[in-house]
Amino acid sequence: MVRSILSLGVAAALSALCAVDATTIAVMELGKGGVVHNTSAAASPTTSTGGVMSFWRSTHDADSNGKTRDYRTAQFPGMTIVPDLFSRADGGVVIGITGAVDLASMPTVASIMAEDGAVAVGHFHVDGKNGRKLMRHLSAPMIEADQFSDAVESKAKAVISEDGNKLMSVSVNVENQESAAAVDASLARVLKSLAAQAEKAGTTIVVHLVVDVHGEDNAAARRRLNEEDANGDDAAYVIPGYYDSNNNFVTPYRTIYQIQYYNVVLWTAVGLFVVLLSANLMTMNMPLMPDTLLFGESAKMVAE
Repeated sequence: MVRSILSLGVAAALSALCAVDATTIAVMELGKGGVVHNTSAAASPTTSTGGVMSFWRSTHDADSNGKTRDYRTAQFPGMTIVPDLFSRADGGVVIGITGAVDLASMPTVASIMAEDGAVAVGHFHVDGKNGRKLMRHLSAPMIEADQFSDAVESKAKAVISEDGNKLMSVSVNVENQESAAAVDASLARVLKSLAAQAEKAGTTIVVHLVVDVHGEDNAAARRRLNEEDANGDDAAYVIPGYYDSNNNFVTPYRTIYQIQYYNVVLWTAVGLFVVLLSANLMTMNMPLMPDTLLFGESAKMVAE
């Protein structure tokens, strides 16, 4: 009875959280542990997508393509979870779950998302529905609910077997209560298996669970920029682009950082050119007059 009341309380709290359209990232350690720490006493759990990406880059040395950095990147300040300065993870898996269903049908996810639970080391909260955006930054493949278990297990095996602190990623979209329940059951089974393998190998695997799941009523009530396309179907915003041979997402559109950098360089160059041109014009149009140093008292003294 008490357990049922607590489950209902967790589900109600998560439903209230989803009502504000927030994306939650739970960070879990499987295995030996001690590679990430919670600093929630002096930080805010709310961050941005850039903050989450900075945490992933500072915690893991290589991405899913095997590109290893020779240096550690800096993490955004004021975040609730930070990587350890000395102990490093042996790998990581980012699992993205998106959809318009009620979290009450996903008890495993609900227990991980609980702020006062003991499952996760800590949580990040990003305002808005940014789950798909975060997973696009990782070039995470979008799979169906019935393929979720096999996909996550393959990613986990790759993280454990391969050398290097790699960060694998996979994303799934739940469309109804049945698929949500199936994904939740698969997640519980995969996490248990991954924890056992990490314990046996004496390693630490960091699992980042990105949850962008909101109730159907809330999803239907949101205002969209484009509600329907020309065929009358729901239109979803997709960034045009393609994946190259290395599974990197390529798009001709510029990011906000590239736009800002271009404008800073452009207008700085224009300003310096205007200053140089003005200085040359002022020098050319300077009035001619006798120099008092050459033709003044000093010249008279030389003449005498």
